[in-house]
Amino acid sequence: MESSARLIIAAGEQSPDLYYRTGFLTPDPYIYVEIGDESFMLLSDLERDRARKEGRATHILSTSEWEEQAKKDGKRGTAGIATLFLKSRGVSSITVPYDFPFGLAKILASEGFSVSPAEGAFTPSRALKTRSEADQIRKVQEGVEKALWTVVEVLKKATILDGWIFSEGTRLTSEKVKFLLKQELLAHNLIGQHTIVAGGVQGCDPHNEGSGPLPAHLPIVFDIFPFSEETRYYADMTRTLFKGEVASRHRELYEAVLSAQERAIAKAAPGVDSSLLHQAVEDRFAELGYKTGEVDGRMEGFFHGTGHGVGLEIHEAPRVGKTGVPLLPGHVITVEPGLYYPRLSGGVRIEDMLYITLSGAENLTTFPKDWSSVSIP
Repeated sequence: MESSARLIIAAGEQSPDLYYRTGFLTPDPYIYVEIGDESFMLLSDLERDRARKEGRATHILSTSEWEEQAKKDGKRGTAGIATLFLKSRGVSSITVPYDFPFGLAKILASEGFSVSPAEGAFTPSRALKTRSEADQIRKVQEGVEKALWTVVEVLKKATILDGWIFSEGTRLTSEKVKFLLKQELLAHNLIGQHTIVAGGVQGCDPHNEGSGPLPAHLPIVFDIFPFSEETRYYADMTRTLFKGEVASRHRELYEAVLSAQERAIAKAAPGVDSSLLHQAVEDRFAELGYKTGEVDGRMEGFFHGTGHGVGLEIHEAPRVGKTGVPLLPGHVITVEPGLYYPRLSGGVRIEDMLYITLSGAENLTTFPKDWSSVSIP
């Protein structure tokens, strides 16, 4: 009797869907198959015994028993082994993740399988975090906050000369601060990549990681989003800090972003469409007269989504933007409005993570946002 299967061929370290299902990390690809209520992990002898201790599947098998037959049949690699295994189980149709390798899909199709990408998320349940998962994300966030507190202490001790921040007699640069953050994150077993420390006009490009000396008196955007090397869960936090005397226009910019974020956070609850959080941000900025559009060939104002889901990926479901979905208990989302005006030589973004509960939303972020905490004399 012909049957259908769900198939992943990937490395556990690269596929959140695979890791979510098996809890098993590998640097190299292996085969994972679901057929009905059964699940199968097919690995090399090198990994099989470890998988039996650490992995989750109803059957954990060695690929060696299939390799000889694959060679006899002229088939190669994981695709050849997967072909033999799937045929032995009477499988005719296969559902794969949308990012399944095209070359592997072609080989399977040439063997007579009907191969289709999953409609929507391959693992929708990943978007709904248990209390334990939320606690793991919160633990990562604790490391993020400790790392940023270290930078705050550096800024407190720093001096200002000719509009630049100096620490221990030399200009404090984005690179030095990112190195310090990376060290602090590693102390908590966190891997931080593409951390943003962008001062002044650099902060007007939301994904500019920042470079060079950090300016005094202007906004400095810190966006820190590492993952735990142990659990693989991410956290995500943005704060905008100032060192020195701050112009009124920049303080007003900061307070506008903070008030917009507070409005959006107040709306977060189960059953609320996530787009309403984004609308709350846009409405608040409109009330305060902050316009969005292209000026001199460059976008300014608020021109990105309000947030996104966080979990085994830094950006995952649900989306918090112009189009949204109903928030559900278990969603972990960011709320990160920003305003960016190159003509004002600065941008501001503030980001917290929320865990949607049965009755509302729990803020997983505790790093302060009040003006006295972010403005450092």
